[in-house]
Amino acid sequence: MFVRRWRSLAPGGLKGWRAGFETLDRWRPDAPSPMERVRTLDPAPDQRQISDTYRRAGILLPALQRAPITAAWAGYIDSTPDGIPAISEVPGLPGLILAAGFSGHGFGIGPGAGHLVADLITGARPVVDPAPYRAERFAGSAWGKVADF
Repeated sequence: MFVRRWRSLAPGGLKGWRAGFETLDRWRPDAPSPMERVRTLDPAPDQRQISDTYRRAGILLPALQRAPITAAWAGYIDSTPDGIPAISEVPGLPGLILAAGFSGHGFGIGPGAGHLVADLITGARPVVDPAPYRAERFAGSAWGKVADF
């Protein structure tokens, strides 16, 4: 996916690393944490990408050429080194279930991921084998060190 679409990707800078849990900064327990100060990373939409997508959609569906764009939104794609989401209990934090790193596929696989999360929370037999999604698979990697697995 990266090789095919690298021209339309924008890394988004270091805002998340400076402001999120990944920061090496320390804060007092009685003071706002970086996560409380910056709750949403809100990148600006890429107007060139929006215009190109609108033009191409209008070729496929000519009626869209008469429909105005009334709003635009942009977001970051969270991903894991292997492109497979992490869906599991967080080691060392019993009861905390992580579901992240969908690599831009969260909308499509969200229902199945939600079912797996519900199964993990309730103790039901998982809808799929949860082993490939365990966050601990990154324990020995640099990503795992950032996440502290």
